[in-house]
Amino acid sequence: MVSVAQVKHKLWNLLHQLCHDPKRLVRGLVLFICSIVVMYQLTDCFKKLFNPPISTHSRFDLNDSMLYPAITFCREPAYKADVMAKYNLAMHPKYTSSFDRFPFNETTLEQLFSEATYNHTEFFIQHGLNGGTNNIEVVESLHLDMGRCYTLNPLTTTKHSWKEAGYSIMLRHDTNISQVSVGDTPPGWHVFIHDKTEGFAENRMQSSGRVEYLYLEVNEEMEIRLSTQHFFMLASYENECVEFSSVSSTKCGEVCHWNAVVTGVGCSGPWMPGLEAPECNNSESTKQLIKLYRNLEDLDGTQCGCFQPCTTTIYTASVMNRKPFHISVPAAQLWVYYTSKMVTIVEEFHGYDFNQFVSDLGGSLGFLLGLSVLGLIGLLEKIVELVFIRRLIAEKRKKQMASEVVSNDSIQPTNPDDGHPPKFVDDPNLPEKGPPIDTALKQ
Repeated sequence: MVSVAQVKHKLWNLLHQLCHDPKRLVRGLVLFICSIVVMYQLTDCFKKLFNPPISTHSRFDLNDSMLYPAITFCREPAYKADVMAKYNLAMHPKYTSSFDRFPFNETTLEQLFSEATYNHTEFFIQHGLNGGTNNIEVVESLHLDMGRCYTLNPLTTTKHSWKEAGYSIMLRHDTNISQVSVGDTPPGWHVFIHDKTEGFAENRMQSSGRVEYLYLEVNEEMEIRLSTQHFFMLASYENECVEFSSVSSTKCGEVCHWNAVVTGVGCSGPWMPGLEAPECNNSESTKQLIKLYRNLEDLDGTQCGCFQPCTTTIYTASVMNRKPFHISVPAAQLWVYYTSKMVTIVEEFHGYDFNQFVSDLGGSLGFLLGLSVLGLIGLLEKIVELVFIRRLIAEKRKKQMASEVVSNDSIQPTNPDDGHPPKFVDDPNLPEKGPPIDTALKQ
């Protein structure tokens, strides 16, 4: 075991030799500094190898066919004023105090929302894609703030880009813009343009960052130009995403929101279908339900395991033209189409791999320490020799010394003071029995 004093003594001798030899001193200092730099660079290289940085690559692609987004329309105002007045309610359910006058003993919330919202015939005059009405799937959904909304999902792709190949949608309204007071939101429609796989949720669309929003007023014609961007992201600790999921992140977050509300109140509403909870049937629980629903609308869906998809398509809408539109009834016309088949593709990839690590490793060792593969092999041989071979030699010497000690003990005579004659090792050249030496000499 080497003591601290011995180590200090060796270091002092080494320093003394370096001070008397300037060349060796300079070499030692340069080697020491280069070794520190190499260790720092190798540490950084190992960090990048196990946690590689993410780089982004953008490119343009010309598609042969174009896939259109889904478009969701929500009416403003969302509820029929005459039906709400029939049940002694305010213009919108968010004014919860009016539910004290709602006749829960005569009707239900489900019947209220069914009568007070607008059906498909009251919402649309006509709609089509690529010149056909059968190229669209209409999906309706009920919401608290937006009322009954309708999502148009494309069922086909188009090979041409321009107005004739896109969406043509004519919407119907029952309120003229001249009937609106100053400061109120003009009658019209909330328009959400989003990916078909995402679906629609009233409290999740704006915060998702993957939706385009427009507002179309009554008696207005609007032309919208689309552009598409495909994003391929890598899952990381900072950016958690899922490659494949049976439920979209938007719908998952909405269901998480519903469950949190129902758990806090104990009952549900007609705009939260599919939950195993009874419908609220009194004013107090209904008011609590609506208040908690609005308070938790920004609930983080990641606590329910709702992560954004790694592959995302974002549609960008640009208004090309807006002009008045007048027919016999309050209505509006919307055109949505592509003007180009050019698509932007943004891909993420790891900016550091094993090949770059080997390159950095060889550059650092070669430039700063002058090591090559052959030099590294020689260095490893020296280390192995110092660590293992010297240990084997030392162990061999110990065994030899131990065997010599055992052999010396076997031929050593016993002590004559113990009263016994000395014993010798058997030798074939010696006689078995003979007279003592003194007797032989006298004879």
